[in-house]
Amino acid sequence: MILYKDHIIELDYQPAQDLLVTCQPSIRPYDAREVRSAFISIITFVKEYNITRLLLDFTRNTQDLSETEYKTNMAQLTVGLLQTSLQKVARLTTSDAIREQKIASMLVNINEALPLPVEVQMFSSKADAVRWLLHKEG
Repeated sequence: MILYKDHIIELDYQPAQDLLVTCQPSIRPYDAREVRSAFISIITFVKEYNITRLLLDFTRNTQDLSETEYKTNMAQLTVGLLQTSLQKVARLTTSDAIREQKIASMLVNINEALPLPVEVQMFSSKADAVRWLLHKEG
């Protein structure tokens, strides 16, 4: 069920799996302000629906943000999701190795500064990401 959709982001909630799938409706550059707005929407609906699994798909964003913009937006998303029921986050990677290295490095830095109570994994395949998100331990 589509919880929210605008020109920046679509949030598709699958209640049976308690999974929120995010995607950007079109392939184009998204600036830092738009990414921040998308993150606020994600945080709002994760809190409102007590969502435990989140799939982030920003592979359609062709804009490479500056390191400061990445850090600011990722910190906002991280802090916003800390006080939620979220347990697992899967992020689909892009084919841009430099961009992915920046993001991976920032995640390590964020986790060192503020250990995340959420499992986070990166995937190149949506099917693998969903499989991991839905896998129950034990």
